[in-house]
Amino acid sequence: MKKRIYLVLFVLLVFPGYSFSDDRNFELGLGIGSNLNGISTTHGLIAPAVNFKLSDNNSLWLHLEGDIEIISDDKTTFVFGAAPMLRYYLLDNASIKPFVEAGAGPNLISRNKVENRELGGSFIFSVMGGAGIEFKSGMKITYRFRHLSNAGLYEHNDSINAHFFMLSFGF
Repeated sequence: MKKRIYLVLFVLLVFPGYSFSDDRNFELGLGIGSNLNGISTTHGLIAPAVNFKLSDNNSLWLHLEGDIEIISDDKTTFVFGAAPMLRYYLLDNASIKPFVEAGAGPNLISRNKVENRELGGSFIFSVMGGAGIEFKSGMKITYRFRHLSNAGLYEHNDSINAHFFMLSFGF
């Protein structure tokens, strides 16, 4: 029952009924990653998003992203969340546009412990940053660093750091 509630909340947060226009577009990101804390986990990331232009020159965008992260060790852990991110394009009207992005947001995690990392509770935060390139087709290739932590809300706060290779498709 809890998983269904999390899924409904996720859909309501990420897809509140935006319409398509030149200044907005949807994006679906898929990523694979690994842990940087010396534990042997693999990570998958599904990240639907909507983008809004924040400047007249197409350089600065608000990237509102939902995420479902799957962390695999001897058990499977799910992380559900959302994060506003800023994406800054370094070149405006090029056929290949490099960008940097950063953001943070709240998450719910299905287990408090991943291998030997104790996260303290089910409410955590993610802080993310990365760099990538966008092709004229709207496809993006991104490297992303992702930090999961409870930000001191609970007694135990062993964070999880991972890096991802992301492939995103705009539509």
